[in-house]
Amino acid sequence: MNDYDYWKKQGLVPLFKDVDIEQPEQWRFAGKLLVIGGNKGAFFAVANVLKVAHEMGVGEVRALMPSSLKSQVPSTPEVYFAEAEASGAFGKKAVNEMLIQSEWADVVVLIGDTGKNAETSVAFAELMKRCEKPIFLTRDAVDAAIPDVMNWGTLREVETNLLLTVPQLQKMLRTLYYPKVITLSMPTNQLIETLHKFTISYPKICLTTFHNSQLIVAQNGEVVTEELGDTNWTQITLWGGALAVYMAVLRVWNLNIIGYKVASTALIYK
Repeated sequence: MNDYDYWKKQGLVPLFKDVDIEQPEQWRFAGKLLVIGGNKGAFFAVANVLKVAHEMGVGEVRALMPSSLKSQVPSTPEVYFAEAEASGAFGKKAVNEMLIQSEWADVVVLIGDTGKNAETSVAFAELMKRCEKPIFLTRDAVDAAIPDVMNWGTLREVETNLLLTVPQLQKMLRTLYYPKVITLSMPTNQLIETLHKFTISYPKICLTTFHNSQLIVAQNGEVVTEELGDTNWTQITLWGGALAVYMAVLRVWNLNIIGYKVASTALIYK
């Protein structure tokens, strides 16, 4: 037991029984997922998570990549392209196609492989301000979006889900001038208390991170922890992109349930 009523511990079975983990029987109810990512020469994460989404049984999935990949990616109906800048990453003008494709989707995933590029950060910043669908960010997509968190952290009316490392979490809280400092050496209960207070201030942000062998999910003041050893994930596979897609597909199937319950369930869905 713990001394915090907002802190729940999940074991080998899902904590939240109201989260539907079964593929809808009718295809038209299985949802639409948009995956955004890649840059010149880097698209393997996008390809991998498309496969994962199909295997889970999402109704429809699309990938949006920079136009620099047109000659490297097989032409299929589910792959779309947006304007790239000189180095091959998403350019500022790519946001128009991002928004068009987001209108089609139920949930959007920024999967990463974007590289360190100022124009990509500008495009993501505009997407975060204008997209009206739940968004998941992971890997270097988090780094690209964090510089503008002062805007989207308070202005987004819909849920934003981040699967991020503790250093990325540190950077995010510094950018927001949050008064509590997070360190890699801090005790788990102190990190949990910090996430509890932080997500009360930013209730539309759902955070998932890993610290001291614990997976931690927090939103709207509620915190769920899961021992990594009770899951099929490892410290390496956590950051490959697949977990974000597990979360996103379950989100598509549970749009009326608060995000931290869906994210927690996804930890042991695999």
